[in-house]
Amino acid sequence: MALAINWLVIGILVIVGIIAIKLNHLKHRFFIILLILLALFLYSSAALVNNNNDIDLKSSEGIFSAIKVYTGWLANGFENVKELTGKAIKMDWTRTDGEFFRDGKRR
Repeated sequence: MALAINWLVIGILVIVGIIAIKLNHLKHRFFIILLILLALFLYSSAALVNNNNDIDLKSSEGIFSAIKVYTGWLANGFENVKELTGKAIKMDWTRTDGEFFRDGKRR
């Protein structure tokens, strides 16, 4: 049942996105599409965290526990993005000596 509700919400958001694409003003179109993508991300990630942790959303303690777990999940995701970005910046992107394809072997 919960899976059907998830797909129903995602379907509604996709339909709203298609309608937003039909709008005339480009500025409004981008803003609405951005909001729909944000809503899809928040909804799907909250559903994923809820399903993986079996959180009871019918009580106030369960809601606070869900908020705590979800914000921890988001913070961990941002920490991972920060670490990946830092490692990508430290890489040598200017080297052009072709060392990757030396001796006909891919390293």
